[in-house]
Amino acid sequence: MHFDLLIKGGTVVDPGAGLQGKLDVAVRRNRIVAVERDIPAASAANVVDAAGQYVTPGLVDLHTHAYHSATYWGIHADPVAARTGVTTWLDAGSAGGYNIMGFRQFIAQPAQCRIFALLNISSIGLTAPTWELANLNYCDVDLCCAMIDRHRDLVMGVKARIDRDTTGANGLEPLRLARQAADRCGLPLMVHIANGPPDVNDVLDMLRPGDILTHCSTGGTMRIVGPDRRILDAARRLGSRRDHGSGPRRRLLLLRGRRGVDRRGLPPACALFGHPPDEHSRPALRPAHLPQQVHGAGHVLRRGHRSRDQPPCCATGYAE
Repeated sequence: MHFDLLIKGGTVVDPGAGLQGKLDVAVRRNRIVAVERDIPAASAANVVDAAGQYVTPGLVDLHTHAYHSATYWGIHADPVAARTGVTTWLDAGSAGGYNIMGFRQFIAQPAQCRIFALLNISSIGLTAPTWELANLNYCDVDLCCAMIDRHRDLVMGVKARIDRDTTGANGLEPLRLARQAADRCGLPLMVHIANGPPDVNDVLDMLRPGDILTHCSTGGTMRIVGPDRRILDAARRLGSRRDHGSGPRRRLLLLRGRRGVDRRGLPPACALFGHPPDEHSRPALRPAHLPQQVHGAGHVLRRGHRSRDQPPCCATGYAE
C-alpha cells in the first residue's frame, strides 16, 4: 500500500481510540488510513521523523477568544491553530446577542479551523476588557435565547464573567440571568471567576452538573481550594467541569493547580486563554503544552491529553 505521508517513530497518544505507544501514522488523500507499528518508510511518498515527539489527534480548545478586530480579547485563530495543533476552538463569550451574526460571518465561516461559540449573556459581549455585566440592560435573556435558537449549529452554551470588575454593583444578578438563559435553551453555562465579591460559594451554588467553571486555578480571591488545600465541597459535589483557562498572565497558576489535585485527579479540562499578545509573541503556554504541565503536576500525559479533547466535546454536546 502506498501512502502520501508517513509520520514515523513517534509516541501516539489517542485515548479516544485506545491507542498509546510507539506507532506510525499513515495518511492518504488527507485521511489517516493506518496506525500501526513499523510501517515501512518506502511505502510513503513523504516521511516525517517523529522520534522523540508525541503524535496526537487534533486538539480541542475549550476556552479562547477569537473575535479579532471587534472585541478586546480577540486573536486570529488560524495562525495560532496552525502552530499549536488545535483544530477546533470554542470561543468563550466574545460575542453577545447584538454581534453574534458578525462572529459567524467574519470569524467562524472564513476560518480554516473549526470555531464554535458560547454566547455571552451580555448582549455586547467582550467589546471592552471588562464591565460588560455592570449594566443589566445588556443582560437580555430573551435576546440571548433568540440568538441561540438562530445559531444552534454555532452556539454551544452561555458565558458569564462573574467578578467584582465585570459585574460591579450587580453582584450575582447577571449570573441568575445567565442561568435562566442556559436553562431555557438546554445548554451548559460557563462561568468565569477571579476576584470577589461575589463569594465563590454563592457562584458554585448556582451551577449545575455539566456547567463549566473557568479560571478555576485563579490566584484571585474566588478560589475553589480551601485553607486545607482541598477542593471546596461545593465544587466537588457539583461535579461541573473545571477549566484552567491559562494565559500569559496566568502562567504560574498551573502550579497552584496542585492544590486542586485530590484522589480523583485534576480538573478535567484545560485551555489556552488566547488574547492579542498570544498571537504576535511567544505564548506563555501553547495548547499542546498544557497536558505536559498537567503531567508535571503529577498526572500521566494520557489523562492530560484526554482532558484536552473529550471534555470540550462532551461539555458542548459536540461529539464529532
